[in-house]
Amino acid sequence: MAICYNKLWNLVRQNKMKKGELAKAAGISDYMMSKLNKDEPVQMEIMIRLCKVFHCDIGDLMEVIEEE
Repeated sequence: MAICYNKLWNLVRQNKMKKGELAKAAGISDYMMSKLNKDEPVQMEIMIRLCKVFHCDIGDLMEVIEEE
């Protein structure tokens, strides 16, 4: 399975934020931002922080794609 954070990046653009602003608002380290940029798994706590920033559910930020 693969993870895709395109929904997160769409929300960032829609809210006219920069990735650095998102990291600061959610209290996320550069390392975690790098993992998000590479569509790598991150801790659930990170996803919850992002949900709080956008007042949304995890499914609004990411999707899991089944690979064949």
